[in-house]
This record gives sequence, structure tokens and C-alpha cells, in this order.
Amino acid sequence: MLEHLGHAERHWFQEVTLGTAEPLPWPAQNGPFATGQRTEPVFAFYRDQIERANVVLASTPLSTRPLGRHGHGDETLVTDLRFVVMHMIEETARHLGHLDAARELIDGRVGLGQDPL
Repeated sequence: MLEHLGHAERHWFQEVTLGTAEPLPWPAQNGPFATGQRTEPVFAFYRDQIERANVVLASTPLSTRPLGRHGHGDETLVTDLRFVVMHMIEETARHLGHLDAARELIDGRVGLGQDPL
């Protein structure tokens, strides 16, 4: 999941917003949410992509039109950096929900505020 989110950060903030991206540190994913990489390099990749996205956000107005393309769906929806930010908030939240559901199936705890933590 973290490798997927790292690829999404790279794609949206670099390829779409800036029109260019640094080469990937390893070949693309083996399949949906599968990786042959060890844990630490995946965490480092995700952290690096977040740092790069933060640089874009700190130096680019939200109204900036993308220099690259998403290449899927309705291209007219990707209007500016503001759209990219909202999309990535949604993307990350959706996948965190998936992970929360998987964790709930494993340990039975539900996130409704009743946990003593």
C-alpha cells in the first residue's frame, strides 16, 4: 500500500503537476498492492515522494495548471494543483480506510471511539 501511495504522490505532484519526474528507484509494481521490495526501501521511497510533493506545494500556487497529463479518465477534471491536492487527500484517506478495515478483521477492534486507547 505504501509503495502504491508513493507512486501516486510521484505521479500527481511530479508527472502531472510538473510534467516530469525522477526515475523510479526500481521497476514498477509487480501487481496491485504487491511488491518484491523490502520494507525499509519502500518506507524511504514513500517518505521521499512526500518530501518532493511538499517542495512542489511550498513553491507552486494552488491555481497552477498542470504541465503534464494524468492519462486516464476525463483530463478536463485535472484543472490545477488544488485538484491534485484534493485528489491525493481522497486517495490516501480511501486506502487508509482499506487498511483500517483489514486491521479490524484481524483483531476485531472497531474505530468508533470505544477503544480504551
